[in-house]
Amino acid sequence: METPYVPYNGTAGWSGTDTSKERAMYNLRTGKEYNHQQKALSLLTNNPHGMTWKELSEQTGMHHGTASGVLSVLHKSGAILRSTRVRSGCKIYYSIQYRDSMNHEVYKKKEKLCPHCGNDINA
Repeated sequence: METPYVPYNGTAGWSGTDTSKERAMYNLRTGKEYNHQQKALSLLTNNPHGMTWKELSEQTGMHHGTASGVLSVLHKSGAILRSTRVRSGCKIYYSIQYRDSMNHEVYKKKEKLCPHCGNDINA
């Protein structure tokens, strides 16, 4: 089985609930996560206009959370780019082959502030 992108401590992430974690682990074990990622990468490679999570969901039948999560994981992993542009209220994701033809955002960790001093814990 091929290895998917797993930028969240060896996983593709989950919402924090037991059921979400079990789904995420099941998707890794069965290859479902890899398949979702490969499908998204293929669609983005063949689409110079990029895709939003809604468009990915419509084309693949992926649930909102799955489509959004796959794009976030691929972006965090550096496999795709997220444009600074928005379409229909959603960020647009692109294959890295279109890097020179658009402005894109660098993936940033969310700030975690120390409750005592207010400094970013991730810094």
